[in-house]
Amino acid sequence: MGIFKEEPETKRMIFNIRGDLTDRLLLAKEDARSMGKRLDIDTAINKAIEKFLQKAEKRIKEEKKKHGNFLHSLKEKTAHGALSDSKDIVEPAITEEDHQKQKNNQLQKGA
Repeated sequence: MGIFKEEPETKRMIFNIRGDLTDRLLLAKEDARSMGKRLDIDTAINKAIEKFLQKAEKRIKEEKKKHGNFLHSLKEKTAHGALSDSKDIVEPAITEEDHQKQKNNQLQKGA
């Protein structure tokens, strides 16, 4: 039996919640306090998010399989999670040569 309580690491996150839910939550917290109790909101939120993530991760995995190896995270394509050179991912829509030709045509029309 351990002597010290081990608590999992937590991080503060901010979520947008419907106004009616926040009103109900605040009222429930006040009611619980008036009875000398506290609501365990953290556990409820963690369980709901865990359930959501399980569904989301499953769906993402299915979508990746459906699209084959097309979907890769950018972290896998680049070193240290940063794009080394955008030319590796996106080809330019117009070449430098075409750009120069357009510029010359505009100058000739303006003269």
